[in-house]
Amino acid sequence: MASNGNGTGVLTIVGAVLRAMGATARNLFRKPITVHYPDIERKYPNRYRGLLALTYDKETGEENCIGCRLCEYVCPPAVIKVEMLKAEKRNYAKTFSLELYACEFCELCVQVCPTDAIVMMKSFDLSTTDRRELLLDKDRLHAIGLQHQQSWATGNLLRDMQTPPKAPAPAHKPAEPPKAEAGV
Repeated sequence: MASNGNGTGVLTIVGAVLRAMGATARNLFRKPITVHYPDIERKYPNRYRGLLALTYDKETGEENCIGCRLCEYVCPPAVIKVEMLKAEKRNYAKTFSLELYACEFCELCVQVCPTDAIVMMKSFDLSTTDRRELLLDKDRLHAIGLQHQQSWATGNLLRDMQTPPKAPAPAHKPAEPPKAEAGV
């Protein structure tokens, strides 16, 4: 009796269908893991870093940005533009713009900021249908900083973490070299 292999193909298909139906049956009564955003907000992990924002000094109420432009120089896609305003006591950022639609969220701008003026927030919620709304100016970046919870990382904290530990101080004084005797 000659076999053309049709029986084997049918068994393969029936086996695949039964495995798929078994997977469906196993998951039919499981609790769903879908978060119904925005009605229910998902809890962010401790080290989550999302939107960028500018901060104010909590003691004086002044903006922290001094317009040094380090963030602009280090930005790989060049989406940050800063113009400095020189003043008597300290410098300020006259303008600060960020093209969020092209940002890589690499956090390099946060790492180099000497005054912790630019930080990442624990939020991603800035969706829009108009790309122009993702071109953020200084006022909008400050508003984001006041609206959302700040991430754990600041420039100074990140630099402190990357600094190698200091060598321990010697426990005793080094021995003095022997003194040369006179007259020998």
